[in-house]
Amino acid sequence: MISFYYNDDEGITTLSFKGRMDTLAVAKVTELIQAEPGLQNPEKENNLVFDLKDVDYVASSFIRICLTHAKKEGAGRFSIINCQPFVKKTFKISGLDEILNIS
Repeated sequence: MISFYYNDDEGITTLSFKGRMDTLAVAKVTELIQAEPGLQNPEKENNLVFDLKDVDYVASSFIRICLTHAKKEGAGRFSIINCQPFVKKTFKISGLDEILNIS
């Protein structure tokens, strides 16, 4: 499940995820993100935040989405927040905690 929260006043777009981000969930998430016009506007210079407070598992396909958006948004404009310890460890094992802003 995915929820979109926009706060244009502060220039931050937060996407909150819930549940297991396995391959099937990631396929749906990808469709929803691609269909969201606010995320497809290259003129918009918002910071993008993925809130993983309610996520207990991430598949490699979700990590790929994170990398894609980090690259698309540019340096310092993409963050992952509220990671559960197991999820944070997954990013650490893959070495992505060095590249991505994860808390």
